[in-house]
Amino acid sequence: MPLRDRRGDYSWLATRIDGVQISADRKSYSGSDTINVNVEFRIVGGLREAFHPDVWTVAWEDFDKILRLTLRVALKSQGGVRATKLAEIKKEVRKASFYWSRDPDLPYRIWAMIVPEDGGPPKIPRGVEDAKSKMLDVEKRFQISASELGPGTHKIVAEAKGKWGRRSFIEKGEVASRSKPLVIRIE
Repeated sequence: MPLRDRRGDYSWLATRIDGVQISADRKSYSGSDTINVNVEFRIVGGLREAFHPDVWTVAWEDFDKILRLTLRVALKSQGGVRATKLAEIKKEVRKASFYWSRDPDLPYRIWAMIVPEDGGPPKIPRGVEDAKSKMLDVEKRFQISASELGPGTHKIVAEAKGKWGRRSFIEKGEVASRSKPLVIRIE
């Protein structure tokens, strides 16, 4: 029996990256310091709406049991005509695997576990919002040597990208966004 194409049954909003924020532990550094930079963002819209137990159940019944999200995050120094890449995470993959849960504490029969690609143990979210947060909210930490930038005032920007494949409940897609510049000074 062929699988039913259910993508036409859903009308999701456009997916986008929201609130790319970049922050550093200080505003001023000496040349021998290490700069700690945090980057945070959320994926919102259709992909976030589709990440719900009612959709997981229909997908599981159609043998569509995995959602794979590929993330890329880069820090760039803006200066002059070209931006210089300072640090990046070239590819981080998050997978959600839908399974039949027999846990009485979980509110739905079909549930998602978030499987990190780095080999760590799967994460079982306790609620729907927790599942969305574990899968679609990103927080990354970077360390940059101040000597790499050199003395002066520098503007650092974060670029975030997300990509997912075609599933029974959503078309494949790709999103990207940039943060506002973070201004730091190196003495």
